[in-house]
Amino acid sequence: MENHGQLHRKHYSLLGPRGWLREVGAAQTTLETICGQRPQFFRALAGLRNPFLDPVLHRLGIRLASWTRRGYDTRNCDPDCVLARLTHDLAAGDILLLHDGNSARTASGQAVILAVLPRLLDELAGRKLTPVTLRSVCKRP
Repeated sequence: MENHGQLHRKHYSLLGPRGWLREVGAAQTTLETICGQRPQFFRALAGLRNPFLDPVLHRLGIRLASWTRRGYDTRNCDPDCVLARLTHDLAAGDILLLHDGNSARTASGQAVILAVLPRLLDELAGRKLTPVTLRSVCKRP
């Protein structure tokens, strides 16, 4: 459970300091209330951000998280293509961007991520890679 913003609007990268503080701060409060723990990371919508975001994250005590592999699982209906994008030259330390909602659908109507995930986990095991959370590898002192 980490922060991805309160309202998920596409214009976030155009926000000023107060807008970022309102958006990220509101999500921090909501998530802490629901989950009982405060998020430690923020991932910007589509990775879009501007210079006003970093001071806001610092003020809120959270860190920016991004990714090194993106399967486009919200737009691509082909599980083979999504899997190939995620696993091409995959190595230890890569961060995979996957979505648990708003997933594209296969021809049979299944969420593409559900078709990809078992195969992705098999691929990781075959490469002797272990999936971990950001919290587990980025522990603060």
